Amino acid sequence: MSVFCLVHGSTQNASGWDLLAAALGQQPIRVALPTDQPDASATVYARAIADAIPSGVDHAVVVAHSASGMFLPLVPQLRKIGRMVFLAAVIPEPGKSLLERIKADSSILNPEWIGKDPTRDDDAARKFLLHDCSPEVTAWAMTTRQLLFAKGAMIEPCPLAGWPDVPSTYIVCAGDRTIRPEWSRRAARSILGVEPVELPGGHCPHVSRPAELARILTGLAKSPCSTLSVPIG
Repeated sequence: MSVFCLVHGSTQNASGWDLLAAALGQQPIRVALPTDQPDASATVYARAIADAIPSGVDHAVVVAHSASGMFLPLVPQLRKIGRMVFLAAVIPEPGKSLLERIKADSSILNPEWIGKDPTRDDDAARKFLLHDCSPEVTAWAMTTRQLLFAKGAMIEPCPLAGWPDVPSTYIVCAGDRTIRPEWSRRAARSILGVEPVELPGGHCPHVSRPAELARILTGLAKSPCSTLSVPIG
């Protein structure tokens, strides 16, 4: 059976993966990143991910949502994994900080999203993260909110010396209101060297369309290649 390791982003805790876990039909590894260490380096978060994977498992599909894309490429330096999946996520560049890249490239983030804290602002959560969810799912998702302010990881230059030799996939959400889909597509091609897999809907497909996302991830787990085209519809 495939082993999935799910890493939450900056606005949800690990329970935000519950609907996807049910759709996968198994209990994946759900990493709880430290939320009380704002000055920690990206390597600290990567270590938390690596340590969550049981010893003897060297083929895990590690799925990083949103801000946790900063940490994902550091994991293979700490332990062997099978695949990196960037889910509507930022992608780091060796030697550059995420903050300086955002300041230099206005196409990365939706400007309306910058400065919002959807863990405290219900309207922002509904508008930017959960706009494509049913009222029932939205009500549940609101209970999973938790702020991860990884300031230290954002301001430090990415410590990667080079890109890890691990198959990579980028899943772009066509209706994302936080990370701009146009940037995601370009970054997948220019940084990862892959064609992105497309999903309709917003920034949190593990909440809004878990069955479709589970189908993509299950297909990826069976594919030895670094890219996979999955029809949606």
